[in-house]
Amino acid sequence: MINSKLESYLVPISIVVAGLIIGASLLFLGQNGPVNTESLPSGPPAAADQFQKVKLTEEIDASQDPVLGNPEAVLLMVEFSDFQCPFCRRHHEQTFPELKAKYFDTGKVKLVFKDFPLPIHENAQAAAEAGQCAFEQGKFWEYQDKLFDNQEALAKDGLKKYAGELGLNQAQFDVCLDSGKFRQRVKDDVALGQKLGVNGTPGFLVGDRLIEGAYPFSAFEAAIEEQLK
Repeated sequence: MINSKLESYLVPISIVVAGLIIGASLLFLGQNGPVNTESLPSGPPAAADQFQKVKLTEEIDASQDPVLGNPEAVLLMVEFSDFQCPFCRRHHEQTFPELKAKYFDTGKVKLVFKDFPLPIHENAQAAAEAGQCAFEQGKFWEYQDKLFDNQEALAKDGLKKYAGELGLNQAQFDVCLDSGKFRQRVKDDVALGQKLGVNGTPGFLVGDRLIEGAYPFSAFEAAIEEQLK
């Protein structure tokens, strides 16, 4: 009888204690855990005007960046990306091919690629610098495919191996990567993105519209067509 009464008191007390422990754990994680700044939209916007408009105070310099499409295209699209970001890979695999076919290959839109490695990704900075080393040898877009295809293996040895698989000058690439030749260029890209309001990856400036997240093709299409009128 005594045991039954004791048990009847202990059960609700245990539940309360467990709740307090879980609550405290969640609070601790919220205060001390890493901030995930990768962008996953909840769904496509209804219209292009729902994207934030950015006031450009100066022309974006693309003279040292990979460019896809007609250099004289009337509309500029700037992509800020992180090779270790899963949502960037989603964009690369699902949306980029459609954009390329309809807008970049047809000369309607010029795409400029800029790096935006997130600090929560330990290999992102090195991968960004490796991309610039590949760009120096005229193989950025092919190398970009390699990086997204091997997103789980972006340690320095892997970055060098992918360069060799593409037939790049291995010695030149290795020296470029090991020396940090393009470290400052990558940092400059990040600074520009932050100045334009980019908070996560992937981030895009389409004309004067800021799109943050791995939106489907239809969302980009709406923003582009609005500005091509």
